[in-house]
Amino acid sequence: MNYTLDDWMPEEVDFKLFHIYCHLKDYRLCWALNEQFRCKMVRVDDFLDEDSNLPSYAQFYWKDDIMHREFYLISNKPATTNAVVQNGDLFATESRELLIPDVKKVDYFLQVYGQFTSIELEEIEEHLNMIQFINAAKMVDTSSSKSYLNLMH
Repeated sequence: MNYTLDDWMPEEVDFKLFHIYCHLKDYRLCWALNEQFRCKMVRVDDFLDEDSNLPSYAQFYWKDDIMHREFYLISNKPATTNAVVQNGDLFATESRELLIPDVKKVDYFLQVYGQFTSIELEEIEEHLNMIQFINAAKMVDTSSSKSYLNLMH
């Protein structure tokens, strides 16, 4: 029996996801999250860093060994921009290939793995919105778009 990539890929995600609208640099946002949640999120290998032809996205990680939960902060914008010259343009312009192009205004994703009650998820959203540097944060329904499958670890 021959298997294709579609046979291997899950059809639904197994994490909760928050959109974060914030214009801070990734390391400053990570510092603010560490202060707010009293965690120790650290920079790890960039997301999608396997192939040099693909853009990579800044990623931070923290694992709560007591509650068996994992937290990822992933940038929606690539770590580097590419200069692109289009037909008719005199100068090269920067192009940013977003990780999830469906949500152009989202700057970061907070991805959480583990078991959470609905109250705990609401508290996470509240605490995110209490950070003065974050313009807005909201939990999203991951089944609303197939693009969220791109965030699976």
